Amino acid sequence: MLIRFSRCARILALATLTAAVPALVAQAKVNDDQARKIQEAAPAQARVTPTGKHRVLVFTRAAGFKHSSIPHGAMAVAAMGKKSGAFEAVISDDLTLFDEPNIKQFQGIVLVNTTGPWIRPRPADLTKLSADKSTAKAVETRLQQSLLNWVRAGGGLAGFHAASDANYHWPQFGRLIGGWFNAHPWHEDVGITLEQANHPLMAAFKGQDFVIKDEIYQFKDPYARDNVRVLLKLDTSRTNMNKKNIRRTDGDFAVAWVRSEGKGRVFYSSLGHREEIYWNPTIMQFYLDGIQFALGDLDADTTPSAALGAKPTAAAATASGWTMLFDGKNLDHWKLKPGGWTIEDGTMARQPKGGYAWTKQAYGDFELDLEFKVSKGCNSGIFFRTDPRNAVQGGFEIQVLDSHGKKNVGKHDCGALYDALAPSTNAVKPAGEWNHYRMTAKGPKIQVVINGKQVIDANLDDWKTPKQNPDGSKNKFKTALKDLPRTGHIGFQDHGKPVWYRKVKIRPL
Repeated sequence: MLIRFSRCARILALATLTAAVPALVAQAKVNDDQARKIQEAAPAQARVTPTGKHRVLVFTRAAGFKHSSIPHGAMAVAAMGKKSGAFEAVISDDLTLFDEPNIKQFQGIVLVNTTGPWIRPRPADLTKLSADKSTAKAVETRLQQSLLNWVRAGGGLAGFHAASDANYHWPQFGRLIGGWFNAHPWHEDVGITLEQANHPLMAAFKGQDFVIKDEIYQFKDPYARDNVRVLLKLDTSRTNMNKKNIRRTDGDFAVAWVRSEGKGRVFYSSLGHREEIYWNPTIMQFYLDGIQFALGDLDADTTPSAALGAKPTAAAATASGWTMLFDGKNLDHWKLKPGGWTIEDGTMARQPKGGYAWTKQAYGDFELDLEFKVSKGCNSGIFFRTDPRNAVQGGFEIQVLDSHGKKNVGKHDCGALYDALAPSTNAVKPAGEWNHYRMTAKGPKIQVVINGKQVIDANLDDWKTPKQNPDGSKNKFKTALKDLPRTGHIGFQDHGKPVWYRKVKIRPL
């Protein structure tokens, strides 16, 4: 639920939020509208009741690249703390707050896009600390040890985005935050997967992978899965992997993680380059949960990912709500014509005159995730909520077709809601290449994403008339689509040409 503000209330909210950060607001011009969005996006309630009165330092110093979103991120942290009652935020770029005993007044520290060697004291810092240039190195060493001691004694550290692009000269910091930035090939829409869907810090996403636009990092040593518990990662099947400067070859593009350091807790997420990230309600709930974890209020496992097993398994998929309909090893979930479909190199392959493949179980609301490959001239399809006895008239089909390169796609091309709605874009790859497919069917809403591009966003209730589409064009369906059953089987169509499916999984909603 969004909170609506009158103009007077918006001005008051802006004044309240910006009172502590006038310099930052002036620098980046956080305007009335942005402040309103931040205030509305901040969670109204903490996930768990705070164990005490917490004071959190929101640190904003950038000794390298200065992100324009720093004041937005700082304001968002302050807003979520105040609105939810989880903590009191102190926004500052004063490095001397890391010195003992200053640091001990805080239970948490949030690093908002703190780049470069920010731990190195500047002349103004040395003056406050009654030191001079000749002792600058000793002061820096003291500040480094103060931070490490504070975390290890039970302090909570959280970092957003460029918090990992900092202090490269200080090896212990790289390990503390979990890894170092190593280029950002992407600044566009990318797919994000919940690697640990049932982890307490994943509650904000409600089990749903998502697409987001931001500047996405890749990481280098000391990043390692035996040091961090990865929560979010890049979905490479829904992300452009042809970008320049992709340096990792193992496909391990973590986006968020947690770890333990002594008695302390560390939460990091690379999201947060763009200003609008800080008024995304889901991300703000995730960040509040992460800060509450760092503060020790929200209990969450930090067992490193490597200790959990590196490779996804059918059991892991089931644990996260997914069922493997085809795992490359057997066809137990399918009703098939004998010999019609076989397993070839881990794929579900149609044989000549193979007939349709149908799930044994019927499904209503669900997410379906798979990969498919077509042959030259192939015409297949993915049926859903369908009666196998009357496939075309008894349910729905998303077209699977060799239509790569076609400029103007229609209601019979790959990705179409067959004969009802053309795909919004031609996203299919050439014949012989694998495509990633994800469908979400929830009530009347049908969404289809192919290779990271949403091609169908339909509301079946808009099809009110038999043999007619909402735009007035004709279709072959004797029943209005809104009146077709909302539960049925999933099927792969045999239309005479070779087609292959693999990694088929489903998650009921």
